[in-house]
Amino acid sequence: MGEKRRRLAAAHQAPVLDGRSIERAFHALRAGDRAGAAAMLDAIEPGLPRDAQALHAAGVLALQLGQASRAEPLLRRAVEIDARDPALRGHLAIACRRMGRVDRAIAELDAALAIDPTLPELHANLGMALLDRGDFAAAHASFARALAIRRDFPDALNGRGNAALALGDAAGARADFARAVALDPRFHEAHYNLSRAALRLAAGEGSTTAAARLDALASIVAALDIDGSSDAYWVQLEVAARDLDLGYTADSRVHEALFRALGHPAVDPARMARPVASLLALHPAAIALQGALAEAATFDAGSWQAARHHARALFGLPLAQRLLEEAIVPHAALQRLVAATRGALLAGWTEAPEAEPALPLAATAAIAQQGFNTEYVSAEPALEGDGVAALAGAIARVRAGRGSVPLHWYALFGCYRPLHALDDAQAIAAELASTPLARLAQRQIAEPAEERRIAAAIPALTAIGGGVSALVREQYEANPYPRWQRLRTSSAPASIGDFLRRLFPHATLDGAPAGPASVLVAGCGTGRQSLESARRFLVARLLAFDLSLASLAYAIRKARELGVAGIDYRQADLTELGALDERFDLVECSGVLHHLADPLAGWRTLRGLVKPGGFMRIGLYSETARRHVVRARELIAELGLGSTPEGIRACRDAILARRDDPLLARVAQGADFYSLSGCRDLLFHAQETRFTIPQLAAMLDELDLGFVGFEFGDDRVPADYRAEFPGDVALTGLGNWQLFEERRPDTFAQMYQFWARAPA
Repeated sequence: MGEKRRRLAAAHQAPVLDGRSIERAFHALRAGDRAGAAAMLDAIEPGLPRDAQALHAAGVLALQLGQASRAEPLLRRAVEIDARDPALRGHLAIACRRMGRVDRAIAELDAALAIDPTLPELHANLGMALLDRGDFAAAHASFARALAIRRDFPDALNGRGNAALALGDAAGARADFARAVALDPRFHEAHYNLSRAALRLAAGEGSTTAAARLDALASIVAALDIDGSSDAYWVQLEVAARDLDLGYTADSRVHEALFRALGHPAVDPARMARPVASLLALHPAAIALQGALAEAATFDAGSWQAARHHARALFGLPLAQRLLEEAIVPHAALQRLVAATRGALLAGWTEAPEAEPALPLAATAAIAQQGFNTEYVSAEPALEGDGVAALAGAIARVRAGRGSVPLHWYALFGCYRPLHALDDAQAIAAELASTPLARLAQRQIAEPAEERRIAAAIPALTAIGGGVSALVREQYEANPYPRWQRLRTSSAPASIGDFLRRLFPHATLDGAPAGPASVLVAGCGTGRQSLESARRFLVARLLAFDLSLASLAYAIRKARELGVAGIDYRQADLTELGALDERFDLVECSGVLHHLADPLAGWRTLRGLVKPGGFMRIGLYSETARRHVVRARELIAELGLGSTPEGIRACRDAILARRDDPLLARVAQGADFYSLSGCRDLLFHAQETRFTIPQLAAMLDELDLGFVGFEFGDDRVPADYRAEFPGDVALTGLGNWQLFEERRPDTFAQMYQFWARAPA
């Protein structure tokens, strides 16, 4: 609801005393000298008289310095002296609320309003405190009272909009937020909330139109243009943009926001890749390059001469370089341009190794990062393979002669092979550490080396079985999945009980853990899920295991990089886990059971590790939602392709060539299609079982688990479901969900992701 960024309405103007010291402190603060103002408060506070206004002034100064715990006793003493001044109580309420003492803040505001009910600021601040407590209807009424007194009150409009949004009135919320920003165009929080309301309204209407999402994008870009310091704003930009196919726009604010988002620590760049790629694909230089390439796989000498300045224009864009570096580009046309451009660069090197390269070093390095991100998924003509071998040989000869290898040679090699494939890679990494290729060397040499060291020291929890377990382990040792860069910033960790109450407000959750809990993540892969759980929940113990040492090593490296400690990573086989003595408050297993030879048997093993009254978070493939994958697997069988890099590349070419097949076209729209490990996991998995909702219901019954609810990434699906089945307030009718999926077969494209509970 944006509480973290909510602007506080003052109860009154800050009091001004006759004393010159306090006036100078306020003046210093207004001039931006926070340290000076704080020092003055330090000097003033010990000598404050027993005077309500003096204490009030010092308390307000402490509030404006962000020192609520210091302000509270000052303001409390002022209220004890003059209990009939509503401004004193109003500011005391602000201090209490900032300290998390919401009930005390509400009591003070009620007392202040009993003294003077005509102050709109007091009504607005009461509304904000009621929002904090979750009393949305009361908050809405309080903001309405403020607006009845002062019609053009942006803070109250923003607050009422938040209350309306919480109560399900997205249209009313949008109207209030829009009016707030019309009154105060610099009110960044209202712009942010307007973006949220636009998305919620679109969801409630069952609409995913680009126009609605573009409105949401424009609003959050406006908020960021005013204040880019809030992680919540950057996450909202990701949410607003992620499903958009953007036409090329000359709006520099949109470009700048997308560029910063791709590198922002609060944002998962993979979620930004689609809108950014769609924008870049319509850049005039990209269109010109596509025209020059026509139907060919590579540029010939003549077409490259005509196209190279367009390549410099496209890959010289900071936004394009950041996309190539930070994410996998999920766009067939752009990926083709990247592959053709690297081919032209290699051909130019082969013809004249000492010549000036056609692209700037930063652009070539970005293409090399993209190659590494995708595990070099693009097809490689035989001539290019010969050229890469020649380039590696040339690098080795120069180094053997103690010469200086041109930096663009390394970048070009990295476009085709990871730099750690070169001889003496560690020495190369050291040499590149002080050059513009330092990050490329870090990604392609240092990080893989670190993962190899980590893998050698990971302890085993169980033996690894044969059969399907051995095949699956082999797949993920060769191709750890998914390869990711950053996680979206989450809110402060919550207890499992509090988290589930927010997610499923109508569920019966008595006895759910209210404090730190024990969590098991079964089949943790490269660590996304385990790290998200460590950030999401109050955790006393988190055990995460996987078959693949390569995947576990990736997870451990990322945990260290993100500064997340306390996860116990082990190698284990789920099918061998029955002898484990521990029992857990929560067992998570997402995207794993459907890769077992007997998914129900594996689920039963995990069910035995759940404490009475504990929870399971399960993710399983939907038979309906994966019909496009079934079609692709049929094509793979027809062509006799294997799960080798060559087979995967041939499969991708075959799918892209069949543009008239809607199911195969849908395969090419997914992000997993654009990397080697992603495509192998999506289409070539050693074992896959898919399920229907009636099968889920039967397995839940057999395992004596109660269905708590499906988990979705946004509000759109639940809103559509409520519109269709208004009587199912808790959204738990699996029979209804079966009908819903039949009518909307792509509902569970990301899996059936759901929560279940063991009986107490």
